[in-house]
Amino acid sequence: MISRPSRRRLFSILFEGLPIGCFIVDKDLKIVAFNKAAQELTGWEREEALGKTCSEIINSSLCQHFCPIREGARHKKSFIARETVIKNRFGEQIPICFSSSVVFDKLGDIEAGIELFRDRGGDERLQTLRNHIISIFAHDIKTPVSVTAGLVQRILSGKAGPVTEKQREYLEFILKENQQVELLITNLLELLNIESGRMRRETTPTDLRSFIKEVVDELRPKAEERNIEIIYHIDKAVKEPLILDRVQLKRVVMNLVDNAIKYSHKGGQVKVKADVEKGWLIIRVSDQGIGIPKDDLPHIFEYFYRAKNSISKAGGTGLGLASARAIVEANGGRIWAKSKEGIGTTFFIRLPYKPDP
Repeated sequence: MISRPSRRRLFSILFEGLPIGCFIVDKDLKIVAFNKAAQELTGWEREEALGKTCSEIINSSLCQHFCPIREGARHKKSFIARETVIKNRFGEQIPICFSSSVVFDKLGDIEAGIELFRDRGGDERLQTLRNHIISIFAHDIKTPVSVTAGLVQRILSGKAGPVTEKQREYLEFILKENQQVELLITNLLELLNIESGRMRRETTPTDLRSFIKEVVDELRPKAEERNIEIIYHIDKAVKEPLILDRVQLKRVVMNLVDNAIKYSHKGGQVKVKADVEKGWLIIRVSDQGIGIPKDDLPHIFEYFYRAKNSISKAGGTGLGLASARAIVEANGGRIWAKSKEGIGTTFFIRLPYKPDP
């Protein structure tokens, strides 16, 4: 057993040695512990911070309307990896990622709260730089790709002289591959626009039943080619119409249903279901296909990532799911998947539930 004095020393070493900011507050939200990283991030010395409320020191954009400690106490929950902006003592705005939790006394009241936070400005700068480099690269490639396509089409039309059947076969193959590169560049630039917040969002009252039916009807011929049945169901709890970004959400659902058809076994089923859970609209797209290997599942929403068992199964740019995640998150939602290899996959879209008043 470790003695109580030793435990205190270990806690002190751990608390001070944390590479991220950390503070502890009492039941009145007054700071009782403030580590070295918190001092560096906020500009406040420990002696100055102790005894002040966390809102006085952190000065977060959330403090006025959403206190993580009080909300955590009210709902008996912790907050993990939330984002906000704080102002240090010099007025400088610092984007942070934070997690918070509450300790309760025997009566269920707040006894203490703890918050850990780190500067995410470096992450944003690297993301901006990466997007800028990719954007320049994509734009520079797009021009010669478009010129090449134009020249091949001119040759195919006979403007450079007669074309033999063998030459036509090769030229059409070149044109097809060229169009695939053009599509890749277009998708990549669109994805960068979404991630950078430049995507124009247009929310409109949308009848979800007709919206899902429209997606299913457009993809049904493709499904019928493989003898795959598409079933959809909208729960009665979903009040119509909903306020949605119809155009962008259609891209997401089309992509998921299209993938479900691609990776399903012939004669299988694809199911699309929508319902409401705890104030969120949940859309599920399920298949009975090849599934996603366990090791691949955490990476499927990354740029150009393809699961090992899908590379030879169907074509694509590897950007569909990355775009889907960017669109859903830009609309205040979340997307994830559950899968068992050889059994099938279900994708979940969670969006704010906003019936049209």
